[in-house]
Amino acid sequence: MIIKSSEGKLIDSIEAWLQYSPPAKKTQWQDGRSAKEFAKAWFRTGKAHLPDELLTLLESHQVTRRLEVEEAIPEKKTVLDNFRGNGRNHDMILIGKTQQDRIVISIEAKTDEPFGELIGKYLVRVKSNSRSSRINQLSLAVFGHTEVSNLRYQLLHAMAGTLIEAKKYGATQAILIVHELVTGKKGNRAKRNDKDLSDFINALSNLS
Repeated sequence: MIIKSSEGKLIDSIEAWLQYSPPAKKTQWQDGRSAKEFAKAWFRTGKAHLPDELLTLLESHQVTRRLEVEEAIPEKKTVLDNFRGNGRNHDMILIGKTQQDRIVISIEAKTDEPFGELIGKYLVRVKSNSRSSRINQLSLAVFGHTEVSNLRYQLLHAMAGTLIEAKKYGATQAILIVHELVTGKKGNRAKRNDKDLSDFINALSNLS
């Protein structure tokens, strides 16, 4: 397993991860927070290795079984559109292949941090035409409608960014994985994330 930064720098340790692919928010780089715990998960043996729980997940589905990972890129940035503001920051992008498919996987790592604000509350707070237009555009692209006020905007950005990266790499399968890193007793914030993720998956499942 080889991990490289977006600039092609080899990441062969947790220290190199921080040096070449630091998180957007430096406060996340501490024990118990998602960015550092995620990096530690990839170096549990001292060498870069797909975490066992992710390997088990990939092997559990026929689409990703025997996936050969060609590239692993932490903190990969995706331009979502032409609007001002930040795009999508993936915690990790995996580019790989099976005998049948070329696959792009985006991984969102969480301990108990939220998936951003609810979209409806976020739009009321920011009162920005460009951000409203962005969310409407992404919602139409992902869901085919804009009735998404009860969903978390980070999950919408994550799904849209995954599809964009899949198209960029010529993938036939685009997959979004949420990797929950449990460092202690699962608290209320982590349980809230379970519900928010379930709501998002249900919204996707209701697409005709």
